[in-house]
Amino acid sequence: MISLYTITEDVLSELAADHAIDDDVTLYAADPDEAHALIESLSWPIRTVVPATEPAVYVADLLAAKLGLPGNDPGTALARRDKAVMRRLAVSAGIRVPAFEVVDELPHVRAAAERIGYPLILKPTTGASSRDVRLVPRPGELEAAITASGTVDLFGAPVRDWLVERYIRGREFAVNAFSLNGRHRILDVWEYRQPDDADYDQPYWDLVQVPHDDPFWGPVTAFTQQVLEVFGVGVGPSHTEVKCDGDGVHLIEIGGRLPGARITDHWVGHCSFRPYDETLSALLGELPELPEPEFDAALGICCLRNDGAAGTLRAIHGLEELRSMPGVDDIHLTYTPGEHVPLTRDLDTVVAKVLVSGADRDSVLNTLETVRHSVKLEVV
Repeated sequence: MISLYTITEDVLSELAADHAIDDDVTLYAADPDEAHALIESLSWPIRTVVPATEPAVYVADLLAAKLGLPGNDPGTALARRDKAVMRRLAVSAGIRVPAFEVVDELPHVRAAAERIGYPLILKPTTGASSRDVRLVPRPGELEAAITASGTVDLFGAPVRDWLVERYIRGREFAVNAFSLNGRHRILDVWEYRQPDDADYDQPYWDLVQVPHDDPFWGPVTAFTQQVLEVFGVGVGPSHTEVKCDGDGVHLIEIGGRLPGARITDHWVGHCSFRPYDETLSALLGELPELPEPEFDAALGICCLRNDGAAGTLRAIHGLEELRSMPGVDDIHLTYTPGEHVPLTRDLDTVVAKVLVSGADRDSVLNTLETVRHSVKLEVV
């Protein structure tokens, strides 16, 4: 099994020194042709290429096709990664997306914004975790958004295009699915909940599993099934994000990967679906049938954000009490006292994620509220 990284070995060694432990073969290549050349130099038979970063999902699908291994449609691989290509494929297939324009230079955002209208979202076409996604509510705030926009994405690659798109007001969902031999099974649906009704560009506040009797479950999952067909997802996990308004369901993003935000940790603790084992089995061609997820609890995740000024994290008050609170399964800290904490703008700058579970959605919501009342960040 090839473990494929698109980040260089020296950078990864600093970020995660143990990343290559127990790998059969570890490859570092962001370009599909370079990765293929490296694989051709190996003397072992290759059974699967496992993407170990989000951009590697695109590279791995192309390699799988070259090597005759299980994988998703290489013809739509870039559309599952680059949001400009993603939007264009969606439009050509009749998949609803927000009104958008693609620009190849930041100064061109101004004219595109006039045509799209406000509020709008400005974001790079590559990247992840909502990094550098910016809400522009009115014309007077456009220049600040352009100035703040970076030219390098989350994974260190240069940003070649930006998306200027109409902001969709409404509920936001993430649909996790698993595919095998072109058939799809919905694993679960999560809602990104906000503290109020204000427009936002940073979706991570409370993440809550959506029950099957929610009125949006049917439309959202049916829409996702259509998206998976159009985007050529045929094997393994997928994560599709959508927003819903009066016009219907809109595609925000589709990725042929497992979800982030510690959702898979929750699955390991509360679901019969084994995310990593099932994914590897599917990529190895050894999975006999689609997995049927069975949950023993309703799940939620509380994202503790720094919504004030950047500074030094002096303390997280109430953390120890939180560890013994009923319904709290685990706590994952991004920052610890003494470290510099930026303003939370994306998933990677969330201060902590608190995983909670309960008998039903209401009990999860109650626990999430209790968590927020029990914890206070002290940033100076």
